[in-house]
Amino acid sequence: MEHGIVIIGGSVSGYNVIAGLKKGGYQGKITLINQQNYLPYDVSTLSKSWMLDQENLDPPLFKQADYYADVTLKLNTIITQINPEEKTILTQDNEEIPYDTLVLATGSVLRTLNVPGSDAAGIFYLRDFEKATKIKAWAKKIKELVIVGAGFIGLEMASTFSQWGLQVTVIEHADFPLGRILGEEASRYFMKMHEEHGVRFLTGEDLESFISDEAGNVSTAVTASGQKIPCQMAVIGVGVTPNITLSHPDLKVERGYLVNKYGETTLPDVYAVGDCVVWPYQSQLIHVEHWEHAHDHGKAVARNILNPQSSHYTVRPYFWTDQYDQHFEYLGHALTWDRIITRGSLSDRQFTLAYVDENNLPIAIFFANNGDKRKDVAKFMDTNQPIEDEKFVDMDNKLNEI
Repeated sequence: MEHGIVIIGGSVSGYNVIAGLKKGGYQGKITLINQQNYLPYDVSTLSKSWMLDQENLDPPLFKQADYYADVTLKLNTIITQINPEEKTILTQDNEEIPYDTLVLATGSVLRTLNVPGSDAAGIFYLRDFEKATKIKAWAKKIKELVIVGAGFIGLEMASTFSQWGLQVTVIEHADFPLGRILGEEASRYFMKMHEEHGVRFLTGEDLESFISDEAGNVSTAVTASGQKIPCQMAVIGVGVTPNITLSHPDLKVERGYLVNKYGETTLPDVYAVGDCVVWPYQSQLIHVEHWEHAHDHGKAVARNILNPQSSHYTVRPYFWTDQYDQHFEYLGHALTWDRIITRGSLSDRQFTLAYVDENNLPIAIFFANNGDKRKDVAKFMDTNQPIEDEKFVDMDNKLNEI
């Protein structure tokens, strides 16, 4: 291939396409184009371990620069156009870059809140390393912090900054944080865990506005019900959407770039990976924004580039989160469920929740603090058998033996 493989996006998935190509013995040309001026780094640590370390100001790189010695790097570069007929892409500086194979690893973009006062200094969105460094610097000079949104990023930030010793208040539109994903019982567990570390929750509540001081710094968050929460900093985490800013009439989009089981888009010789895609999983099209999906999908697409249509992507979605001294994992994909079966005890901090359909088949399983191991949970789900409640709830029965 004369022009080789061009990857747009130095994301988790973009990096793993490169890693997969290298592992597969690819000797051709690779070009990595990244909008940020950094080598690929692990964004998942920015809300957790990296942010918790107050003195660390280095990006959490996957690999140092010498790893990319055989890769053409175009950092701080934005792509504005795809021309599949000529097999070229165009940068914002009107540089035309040819490709033989193109990979879209564009990630996601933040949802933002447009409320009065949201332009005050000290209001942040966490998405990249540059934003993370500014958040870390600002947090060192404050005492009170408001987090808007109680998704996983919001809760991880609440955990981190309460461990910093800050007074943290979380404002969440829903009645329960993570309730749509995990259900009320697990949601209450998360709330109690955070409250035991001094975090305050305002649920079923919306942010109305911010008030700033004379210097233009945020000083107060005002809720829809009129509550005023003192804060010298606010972090907003109200979700993301797939980054599909690159478009073409023949590039099909269904929320994200639509790909088949090989990661191929509707454009010839164009793949898409990670957060920016919608992909087929168990007879439905799904979208997930988890680190493991970006990792696994990137590796699968690399295999399909090296050996076209050789590797079906059938990986069961998985995510994990660390908050305080606790570790949580989730395997599967359940937007709805018939009921939840509890294994173990939430009061003992080691538990497993099975989200089952009307036939008692597990759609997803959420497990905490290593009471069950991922490999055993995966093997249990692989049997695709209805759960026998009595056997399942008894922690003395190992999942891989039920």
